Amino acid sequence: MRFFLLLISVAAFGQPTRFEPPRQADGHPDLQGVWRNDAIVAAFNVEGQQAFYNEPGGKSVIVEPPDGNLPYLPAALKQANDNHVHRERDPTGHCHTHGVPRLLVPPFPIEIVEDGNDVVLLSETEHSLRIIPLDGSPHPMRYRSWNGDSRGHWEGDTLVVDVAGFNGRTWLDQSGNIVDENEHVVERYTMTALDTIVYEARVDDPTIYSRPWTMRIRLRRQPRGTELIEYDCIEGERSEVHYPGAPKK
Repeated sequence: MRFFLLLISVAAFGQPTRFEPPRQADGHPDLQGVWRNDAIVAAFNVEGQQAFYNEPGGKSVIVEPPDGNLPYLPAALKQANDNHVHRERDPTGHCHTHGVPRLLVPPFPIEIVEDGNDVVLLSETEHSLRIIPLDGSPHPMRYRSWNGDSRGHWEGDTLVVDVAGFNGRTWLDQSGNIVDENEHVVERYTMTALDTIVYEARVDDPTIYSRPWTMRIRLRRQPRGTELIEYDCIEGERSEVHYPGAPKK
């Protein structure tokens, strides 16, 4: 009898209940809302950095490799270091969109919209738009763009998005970390609480890195009534945040 009562006690009080996300009519999680990354350091350097000038400090958002460093090939590391010195080259400082996975990390909101057939990501910065079909259709052939082409599917309660077809011109952050046209990204969006989505991106780029790597951040739901507002970027403007006297990486 004591053993039976112990089992009841553990079942009732000892095990955390599994989070049950709100669901769409088709049974899949309802991720709709306005969200923002809470690891702002990733917008400046995905490998983490000490705070300096007008930039925040923080830990690396790279969880694989476990040392938090990007596994660069030698020539690519040399290019990234040179970019760090010449951050005026950053494409976002010239009004180009952020690319993937960088689009998820700026300190600007992103709105997620679902209709059962597609997931749409609306970004305030540069007013980027990503339409993610869920119908199993393949990537288009010979397609290249800043944000690549996205195709999604559900694995349980996780939205998995395969992204390919990049133009090779985007950076990963404001520090100068890079990818090229051979980049391939697998994103995973998992709601772990009503106001939290865990976002993971596995990046494979064999001409830049010696192995695939994974970053992880949390997206926080913004207060009800939050709206995307106008983001004005003028071609050729001088973005002051891209011109600090920063040390080499």
